[in-house]
Amino acid sequence: MLQQSSLINRHMSPPRASHGVINRPRLTTLSNLLLQHRLCLVHAPAGSGKTTLLAQWYAALKETGVTTVWYSTNETDGDPLGFADGLIKAVETSVHRNGAAIAPLDQQDALASLVAILMRCASLTPLALFIDDYHLAEGGDGGETINRVLAACVPQLTIVLASRNRPPIAIGRLRVSGEILEVPVEELFFDETETEAFFQASSDISLTAEESRQMHGYTEGWAAGLRLASLVLGRTPGAFTETPPTGSHRAFAEYFLEEVISGLPERIYHFLTRTSILDALNASLCDAVTEGDDGNEILTFLEEAQLFVVALPGSHRWYKYHHLFQEFLQARLYAQPQIALTELHSRAARWFIENGSPTDAVRHAFLARRPDWAAEMIESYCVFDYLSHGRFEVFSRWMQQLPRDAREERPLLLFLHVWRSINMRRFLQAEQTLATIETLAADKTSRMSIIARETGLDVEGRLHLMRALIGAYGGNLANGLSHINALGDRRLDQLAFGQVDLDSIHSYLALQAGDLARAEKLTRYAKGVYDEMGVHWGGLHSRSITAMCYLARGMMREAENVADDALHIACKHFGEHSYMVALPSALLGVVALDRGEFDKAEQLWRRAIPSDNTNDVSGLCERILISTIGLARVYDATGRSDEATNILVRASRRAYETEDFRLEFQLATERANRGFRLGNPSEGLREWERLSLHLPEAMRRFPPSAWQLWEAYYVVEARAMTETGRKEAALSNLVRLEARATREGRMLSAAQVARLIKQLNGSDDGLSLGQSEQRHTLNAYLDIPRESFPPASTHQRTARSSNSELDVLTRREEEVLELMRWGLSNSEIARKLGINLNTVKSHSKNLFAKLGVKNRTQAVVWNLNSP
Repeated sequence: MLQQSSLINRHMSPPRASHGVINRPRLTTLSNLLLQHRLCLVHAPAGSGKTTLLAQWYAALKETGVTTVWYSTNETDGDPLGFADGLIKAVETSVHRNGAAIAPLDQQDALASLVAILMRCASLTPLALFIDDYHLAEGGDGGETINRVLAACVPQLTIVLASRNRPPIAIGRLRVSGEILEVPVEELFFDETETEAFFQASSDISLTAEESRQMHGYTEGWAAGLRLASLVLGRTPGAFTETPPTGSHRAFAEYFLEEVISGLPERIYHFLTRTSILDALNASLCDAVTEGDDGNEILTFLEEAQLFVVALPGSHRWYKYHHLFQEFLQARLYAQPQIALTELHSRAARWFIENGSPTDAVRHAFLARRPDWAAEMIESYCVFDYLSHGRFEVFSRWMQQLPRDAREERPLLLFLHVWRSINMRRFLQAEQTLATIETLAADKTSRMSIIARETGLDVEGRLHLMRALIGAYGGNLANGLSHINALGDRRLDQLAFGQVDLDSIHSYLALQAGDLARAEKLTRYAKGVYDEMGVHWGGLHSRSITAMCYLARGMMREAENVADDALHIACKHFGEHSYMVALPSALLGVVALDRGEFDKAEQLWRRAIPSDNTNDVSGLCERILISTIGLARVYDATGRSDEATNILVRASRRAYETEDFRLEFQLATERANRGFRLGNPSEGLREWERLSLHLPEAMRRFPPSAWQLWEAYYVVEARAMTETGRKEAALSNLVRLEARATREGRMLSAAQVARLIKQLNGSDDGLSLGQSEQRHTLNAYLDIPRESFPPASTHQRTARSSNSELDVLTRREEEVLELMRWGLSNSEIARKLGINLNTVKSHSKNLFAKLGVKNRTQAVVWNLNSP
């Protein structure tokens, strides 16, 4: 009798709070809402903290005087009548504990008696009926008991139900009427703060904030997982710093065996172990792996039973196992030697290939220990995905996994490996791989040669293409142009970025050589092909080159539109700190500075500066050059010369350490220019002398057509010549420089040089340093006034100066011209001056006629260069 009473009490009292239970206000405060609902449903898998939460709610309501009833369902409650009897005893026990009594009931039906007793109790005071582990009763009850009570609409009664399954209760109407409070499993997971608090309360182990974050990710916030992990770590102090316990650890294995696997049908267990090789599951994939046809049925069962399977976002019914549970299942699978793991992975690989997921297929091919098959898949299916999304690390990992023979059989893989080496500035490694390709291609009987012939891969053409890319990225523009010229009008193969990459690389080298028309034509074609194929990496690279061409021409608005488009693509498909985000950010910084928006320019350039991460792809030199020089100029213009010096020194050191001669040379040019520009000629001359030491190597690497390098160099040379008494020769050189830039359509360079000529002639307008910097801030296309085209000829100026007074600008026309100079549109000018838009257009037309120019840009440049 005593044993039976003890058993009853155990089922009719909430469990004691165990050591380490913490208060989670986002959940415990829901107790204030319980009495506002007829039903509260908490459904989650084993070990999710359902019982603990119910016990906390129970205690909270009891303290407020609410009548509370607790019932822990057990295996004997499978009979509906037995379950009802158990609930009746729980209600009676609770009432007796409160010192009250219940009159005898006349009903013979246990369900009717349960409803009647709940009616009596709830009529006197609010009543909360807590039912834990309801899943143990629902098999026989089928929801009949709870549905009967809910149908009775007992006033002041709240049922709080916890179950591992979604119970068969008609809750649709309760949802519509707002009479149900549901707490799904996602709400029960611990967050990072709660994880840290749990370990502080439950054990002597004190995890750092970072370790708590890792533990949270490792357990996925699963309450029992945290508890078991704390026990494991408590026995082995410091274990977590080495490696967290796996799901196959004895503590987890015993829990999963006892609480999850025990009692499952054999076919469910086999399904679980075999599909544990998958990171994501759907019915079709599971059927392919298990060679069955019941995948949909079993996944539905697992989801409803909440056996550590979670539905992934989306409408295609994809799931995943909790990774600790998956590790446990995999350990069980590996312990069964009769199961061929390689065959399971091979089936998965075939399914992923057939369903358009080649990256997953490659992973399973490696796990199936079939590297040759993996290499074939990578070359056949993954190249577009690799270059489109910039998954460089994935590709590098694959290449490391492939045996040497498998790599060297696949020519396209070797070329991609070269591309990766170039991106990482490992040019020697790239050249070594190219030499390997040449050797293998020379042997017509080699497997690589056979595959190249079968696929139509132009090995010789791609060798030139990769060496041109090395020249572009490595700063040897002469070498890059020589390999592009060696290709001539040759059309490369169309396999995996053949011709389109040739056009893209050619466009960049054409830009460097000052052939803007060819650069624009090639990059326009490349952008169209990349966009059509959905290759984001190539598309935004082409846009960036187009933006550079616009900047060179002085077309700021067009440059901004294209660079904005590139940045949008980059932010959507690449990481915040990636090179692909950095490059358009650097170009947009030029546009921002052109408008005098120093803060915005500084923000964009800071974003573009490469991190100290050795795996950061440096990419095109402009990414670092523009942002570094731009920031230094902004710092100087805003009184932060020390910061300007520091950023130039850091960038120069990085260029030296990475053997980036082009960047090193251009930064040395900038340091010399800075000395002269800031009124420190002795410093400028010292830097000029140091720069001269690099001249022989620069002449070898950079052809005379490399305008971005040589024009900046000649500007510094002119400054040095002026300081050493050779002003006339300096001016003569600058005049030739301006003429060449004008002839090649590089309007920004022409205007910048014209400005310098004006300064050296002593006709500067007396602007202060800060004002001057806002006018023309960067070297080459970075050191130019806004929206500049070449000035009108001397003949035109003389003719205008001799005209009648009708050619003299009115005061209003001068105001309009000044606002044009600062980049305002006609509408903005109208608002600024408080006049009609048509009046602005009329003033513009008149001043164009008086100045003898065709558009506002020419008018602005004429004004800047007029005496």
